[in-house]
Amino acid sequence: GYDERPPEIFTGGHFEQAQMVSQAEGLQDFRRRREGHLIIADDRPLLVMAWGSKYSGPNPAKYKIEGKYDIPVGYKVIIKWDEDEIVFMTRQGTFGPEFQIVYLPKSPVAEDFTLFEWNATIAEIWDQFLTVIEAKDDRDMRLFNQGPWRTFGVTRDEVQIALKNGSDNQTVVDGILYCADGQNPDLQEHMRYLGFDPATDENFVWICQAFKDEPQPPHFFQYVKDGMVYWVDGRTQEPTWKHPHYNKYRKMLQVARTRKPLPNWKSIMGFRIEFLLSQIFTLEMEELGEYPLVETVENVIEMARIFGVDIKTEPYLVHVLKRALRHYGNAVKEKRKVKDIEDFRSLMTRYRDLVSQHELARDEENRVIVQLRVCVDCKEKDAVLFCDQCRDFFCQGCFDKLHSRGRRQNHRRTWVEMGMCAECQESVALFHCVQCADLYCRDCFQDWHVRGGRRNHIPIILRSFNSQTHMRAEATPAMGTGSSKILEQARSPWFAFADENNVKLYYNIHSGECRRDMPLIVINEPIEDEVGGGMSSGWAGTWGGNMFSDPLDHATQPAIREHDTTS
Repeated sequence: GYDERPPEIFTGGHFEQAQMVSQAEGLQDFRRRREGHLIIADDRPLLVMAWGSKYSGPNPAKYKIEGKYDIPVGYKVIIKWDEDEIVFMTRQGTFGPEFQIVYLPKSPVAEDFTLFEWNATIAEIWDQFLTVIEAKDDRDMRLFNQGPWRTFGVTRDEVQIALKNGSDNQTVVDGILYCADGQNPDLQEHMRYLGFDPATDENFVWICQAFKDEPQPPHFFQYVKDGMVYWVDGRTQEPTWKHPHYNKYRKMLQVARTRKPLPNWKSIMGFRIEFLLSQIFTLEMEELGEYPLVETVENVIEMARIFGVDIKTEPYLVHVLKRALRHYGNAVKEKRKVKDIEDFRSLMTRYRDLVSQHELARDEENRVIVQLRVCVDCKEKDAVLFCDQCRDFFCQGCFDKLHSRGRRQNHRRTWVEMGMCAECQESVALFHCVQCADLYCRDCFQDWHVRGGRRNHIPIILRSFNSQTHMRAEATPAMGTGSSKILEQARSPWFAFADENNVKLYYNIHSGECRRDMPLIVINEPIEDEVGGGMSSGWAGTWGGNMFSDPLDHATQPAIREHDTTS
C-alpha cells in the first residue's frame, strides 16, 4: 500500500512569492526523507520514485514504444490530478513488460483507493483506469488525452536519458537549475538543466555554454535557495523556476540533434543564424507572403552574440550586423543555405581598420595643433607670426631676436591667428562669426550654422594661416581633417530602428533606452564612401555594400516613416 503521503508537488510556472520558500523547503525535507526525482513539466509535475532499468533480455522489441522509446523495467512515477494522486509502475513479465496503476483520491479514509492489477497490455489497463476516473463528475480529463506513455512521462527525454545513463533512484530535481556553490550555476549544471545527453550531444556543448553566457533580461532577478535557482520578474513580481532563456536553448538543442551542425565555428554560426531567422519567419508568414522586419534591436543584439562582437565598445559594427540580417533573412525566406559567414567577418575587420585610420588622423591633427600653437623657438609662448622663408611659426619676441641681423632681416613675415575653436576646443579656428563673435573650426561652424537664424550669419575667414599651408604641407592636418566628427558619429550609442509598424524609433545600445523623438545627440550612421579622401578610400560599403543582392534594397523595402511627435 501507499502508507505515507508525499507533500504537495509544486509546478515550475508562476506561483506566489510568499509560498516559494516554504515549498522549496518542503521539497528539501521530502528529498531527505525519501529519494525522488521531481520533473517540473510545462503542464504538470511528475515525481519519479524509480527510473528503473533498460531491458537487456530476449525479444527487446517488446520493450520499445514506436520502435525508439525504451519501456523501463522497475519504473515508478507519481502524478497529480487536482488533489488526487496516481501511481504508475512497470516490471518485467513472463512474455514482456507488465504495468500497474494505483489511483489515490484525496480522502480521509485510508482504504479509499483503487488498485489495478498487473497487466501485460497497456491499452487494457489504461481503459480500466479511464473507466473509473470518468465516473468523477465535473473533473477536467484533458490531462489524460495524451495517452499513458506521455501522461506518465515514459517518453520524456529525462526518463530515456536516465535509462541510458543507468541513473536509477538518483535524487535530483529536473526542471530546476541546480547551483552547488549557492551563487552561480556552472556549465555542468546548465547542461543537466537543458537535458544534455553526454552520449549523443557531445558536439553541442557550445549550446549549453551559450545558454550559460547569455545575459538575462534586465527585469529578471536571479536568486538561489537551498541550491536551487529561481527568478523573479521585476515587472510583475512573479517568481518562476524556469530560466528566461530556457525555451530558446532547449529548442535549439532539439533542432541541433536533427540538423547536426559540424563542430566548427563556421557551421555553428550558420546554424545559429538560421535558427534565429527560422523562429521569425513562420510557416503562416510564408503562406501569406508577409514577413516582419528583421533589422530589429533584439535581432541585432542576437547577431552580435552569434558573431562574438561587443557592440557597446564597437557600436559602428551594428551597421554590418544589420546588413547581415537583411542578407541572411533573404536566404532563409528563399530556402537557401546560410553561408558567407567569413565575408561578413572580413567586413567587420575592414570597418575596424577604417575607424582605426580615422583615429590616427585625429591624433595626428591634435599633435600638429599642439605643435603649431607655440613658438618653434621658445616652446612657451603662442605663435603669432609665420616666416615665409623659414617656414616656421614664432612669437613676436623670438621672431625679432632671430631676424634682427644678416639675411634674415629681409625675411617676409605674416601675422597669423592661432585661436582655438570656441566649441570643440580641439581644432584651430578657421572662421570668425561676426554675429556670434566666436571662433569656429570648419566642422563646428557647419554644425552650429545649419538651421534657424544662424544660417544667415556671416563668417570671416581668418587671415594668413589658411594661406600658409601650401608652404608648409605638414600643417594641413591642423586645418581639420573631419576625423573627430566622423569618430563621434561612429561611436555614438544612438541608432535609428523601425518598429513593427515601420515607424522610426531611436535606441541607445549602452543604456537600453528607447524613444520616438530624436535625441539631442549625434545619431550613429554608416561612414560614407570616400570620407577621409584617399586615406580610407571609403568604408567597407564600397567593398561589401553591394556584395550581396538584396530585394530589400529595391521596391520591396518600404520607406521608414518618421513618427509624428506633434500629434
